[in-house]
Amino acid sequence: MASHNNVFSEFNLMVRDFLFGNDKMTSVFSFKGTLNRSLGWVTASVLWLILTIINDYTKIMTCITGPVIFYCTLALVQKRCRDYGSSGTFWIIYVSIIMILESAVYFLNPESIGPLYPKLKDTTGTLYFFTLIPQLIPGKPEPDLSLRSPLLKYPFLYTVICLGLAILIPVLVNIFYI
Repeated sequence: MASHNNVFSEFNLMVRDFLFGNDKMTSVFSFKGTLNRSLGWVTASVLWLILTIINDYTKIMTCITGPVIFYCTLALVQKRCRDYGSSGTFWIIYVSIIMILESAVYFLNPESIGPLYPKLKDTTGTLYFFTLIPQLIPGKPEPDLSLRSPLLKYPFLYTVICLGLAILIPVLVNIFYI
């Protein structure tokens, strides 16, 4: 019995270190530390792949995992910007706008908004291209770990506010555009 508890405890610690740990290389939900370019690419690719796969199944799964992916994306952007010496406020706002716009387009009914739908879809695709810029900037030899965007003083609250905007935009478009 003791060996099962020991294996479970070690697995629990491994999962906790991966999700919330202090290791800057492996913690997905942590806003501490930095990410170098290669690890930033891998993390962004995995987050995009998860969201793409989940978007193909149901909107309910997207509603559940979307905010989690957004939170992880904020952590990725903050850590990557810190690696090259920026607080990252501009990129956090930029990524937030893209994610909110993408959520709005995803939850809008294409038939109800007619010609606006393809324009919104094209706009989000174009904006995604520019999110690669922070991944291309080389890091500093000694990144400043104290840099932090004032928007992310309370990252959970910021995520909830952005989620509220993502819900509000399709409602407003459906009310005023139709």
